[in-house]
Amino acid sequence: MSIIQKLLKTIPSSRQMSDVMKEDYSHFKWFQDRATNEMIAFPENGLSASEYELIQIMLDPAEPPESQNIHVWNQYLFGNLSICPLPADSIFRIVLFSFDGIPDFNAEEHPLEFVFSDEATIVKRDEMNGYVVELQTANTLSIEELTSAAQALENDLGVTVRFFAGSFHLVQEDLKEALLLEIDWYTQSKQFLKRQKVASAQSILPLIVLNRFSEFEWQSQFDLIYKLFDADPELASVIRTLAENLSNVSSTAKRLYLHRNSLQYRLDKFSEGTGLDLKSFHGIFTAYLASVKWESMKSMKTM
Repeated sequence: MSIIQKLLKTIPSSRQMSDVMKEDYSHFKWFQDRATNEMIAFPENGLSASEYELIQIMLDPAEPPESQNIHVWNQYLFGNLSICPLPADSIFRIVLFSFDGIPDFNAEEHPLEFVFSDEATIVKRDEMNGYVVELQTANTLSIEELTSAAQALENDLGVTVRFFAGSFHLVQEDLKEALLLEIDWYTQSKQFLKRQKVASAQSILPLIVLNRFSEFEWQSQFDLIYKLFDADPELASVIRTLAENLSNVSSTAKRLYLHRNSLQYRLDKFSEGTGLDLKSFHGIFTAYLASVKWESMKSMKTM
């Protein structure tokens, strides 16, 4: 029997971590057994001075689990810790968040606590930026749910919040490098993504791939398309939206608030000018890559 298990039997006011509600963590004094990493909690005024001194001899005073967990994740991602804080075979993702301004909220309750499940770990890097460690469970948020949450937070807080959802990963040896790679991808694409409230590793992958090409390579393939985009700047967004709607003209027209026949006419003129069949996978894929690269270049010019 460990020291903590003995204390749980001996001191009636003691609590296991699982017996304390997350919102009550700060109302307890926490201790940890260095040998087993087990934690035990006591109500703030639940110990006499002599009991407190005795427990300090047996156990190490500790931060509340939430604060400790945040510290460990920061050390893992940005420090020297090489072992993932989650158990082996866990599947999770990192969701980066960024506010356009400093949000006004109760310091004890981060607004994202009302968005993500209790299983998630929310880590603030500064007053406007941070990340969420989200396990793959039945409560995992979809991109659509993140988009709705971003809009609700903007309405409640008066500042815009943007999310970047990384891919789901299985805990394994080289995981840290994969997570840092996704964070770097987001940093590279951040300027281009300013118009989007929610992005994902999948949505920025085409831009990351295009950035590996030389200027000559993509210019030689997209030259005719760029001329059409330069003449009609809205066309790039139209093509991108068409691709995102799997070449469904009716769905694209509804999303863009355009008349279907008017949209079809613009698409037909685009195909005539470029020779691309927008109904084929390769045709729409090529046009989509061109629109992503063109919009990215325009965003860089306005910086």
